[in-house]
Amino acid sequence: GSMFQGVMDEKQRRNLGAHYTSEKNILRVIKPLFLDDLYEEFALAVAAGPRKKFVELAQFQKKIAQLKFLDPACGCGNFLVITYRELRRLEHKVVAMLSKDSATVDMLATAGEGVGTLKVNVDQMYGIEIEEFPSLVAQTALWLTDHQMNIEYSKQSGKTFKRLPLTHSATIANDNALTKDWTEVVAPNELNYILGNPPFIGHQWRSAEQADIMTGIWGIDGACRRLDFVTCWFKKATEIMQKNSKVQTALVSTNSISQGEQVSPLWKTLFAMGVHINFAHRTFQWKNDAKGVAGVHCVISGFSLLNRKDKRIFDYTDIK
Repeated sequence: GSMFQGVMDEKQRRNLGAHYTSEKNILRVIKPLFLDDLYEEFALAVAAGPRKKFVELAQFQKKIAQLKFLDPACGCGNFLVITYRELRRLEHKVVAMLSKDSATVDMLATAGEGVGTLKVNVDQMYGIEIEEFPSLVAQTALWLTDHQMNIEYSKQSGKTFKRLPLTHSATIANDNALTKDWTEVVAPNELNYILGNPPFIGHQWRSAEQADIMTGIWGIDGACRRLDFVTCWFKKATEIMQKNSKVQTALVSTNSISQGEQVSPLWKTLFAMGVHINFAHRTFQWKNDAKGVAGVHCVISGFSLLNRKDKRIFDYTDIK
């Protein structure tokens, strides 16, 4: 991601809003979106009674192996790579716990639970990327991450684990996410989470084509024309969540969507569609390790049609 951003022409980078997301910022998204909850669920399973613990852990492993993630502006795949890595590391902990009691392992194996085998795989990851080269990088990066996780698991468990030949792959569509039907990439009833860092392009920087896309998504209302380009992903994500209310979304954006003139046209529309904000990061300064980094202030919005009881807001005494 850093290398790709660094070699891009400055004008092209601005037109595409192409700035890769650092691991630190990705964790700010995925931890409150799903990872913290999964670790809580894992802790509860571990704390269950002796035999019940192993049954619940086996069910938990099956659950995380069925989760599906979509990054509809995936670039070189950083969000999907870190998501996959963290999901695999959690699964490694589950498998290590399951392997401790041989009698229970035999019982669960007899029940067809496949204890001791890794089930999380790269085909749980979906992405859409407008540029061909980074879309190919994203596909390859997930295979490389899978290989790295296999090595990590082998060292931890003392058992050599390899996935060769490669029979599973991530689904990365090389297409324009704002004109592409996301349901053609992943079925809404199979999807669990939408996440990512869509491009930030203010109204003064939009091309004629981007302006037409904005009109197609938001209509011709004058107030909507002032919205940042990134809000198109908020609208399309909400439309997917209306097809499956269990899907939850978290997106990085400029902080312009949470202050000033953009608040009313964006959030009134989304609230009318049933959206609830479940967590948010207040303004922080955008940073990554590449040259040509965007000089913008960002927020993260976690939202869904599910109104979660436990809501979280993250504040920064120093936005840097």
